Amino acid sequence: MLAEFAALEARDPRRMQRATQVIGHLLRNQFLHVEDRGSSILLETLLRPDMERLIASYFDVAGYRLIVRESEGWAGILPDTEQINPPRMRIDETLVLLLLRRVWEEGVQEGDVERHGSVLVSLNEAYDAYQDMVARARRPALSINDFKANVQALERRAIVRLGEYDEDIQDIGLTVRALVATVAGDDYLTALEQLLTRPDYQEAEAGDDDDERQDAGE
Repeated sequence: MLAEFAALEARDPRRMQRATQVIGHLLRNQFLHVEDRGSSILLETLLRPDMERLIASYFDVAGYRLIVRESEGWAGILPDTEQINPPRMRIDETLVLLLLRRVWEEGVQEGDVERHGSVLVSLNEAYDAYQDMVARARRPALSINDFKANVQALERRAIVRLGEYDEDIQDIGLTVRALVATVAGDDYLTALEQLLTRPDYQEAEAGDDDDERQDAGE
């Protein structure tokens, strides 16, 4: 494989640079979305069959599967769980991810789908749904600021996108992207129920056990 990269660099240094940029971005952020700054050219690179095969081979060696979804405007890497352990998330991070999967699913069912299969809600609407979810399980809820911080962590991975604060409605637009369905997995409802009924959930939410981790459903 190194020979293939060396051959590409000798043949077309600019394309080699693009390949390096794509690999570097996915190593840092796991996903990229065409609507994010600088990502359209990276996705364009991956849409070339020869480049996709080369970059997919790189990640295959590292234990990851490269996924390219042109219709949904994203690409990313997911761990091959037969080779490596999946990324780990705290329980509250996983709950927020699964909640946003549910929000996206409900938007799709209601037909509120925008370009690339995204669903637009607001941060307050998502937080209200989150509060209702944990209240039903009689569990403590994150503060709005902590909830937003978890959403921002997902934004860095291109799973969602937060808009600018709107003074008139005192809220922030929140775009939940279709790739949340891939990250959270089709068994997200089961995973959500299991998390909410875990006896150690309250302690982990309170931060009493910082080492407590829960895998996201990928």
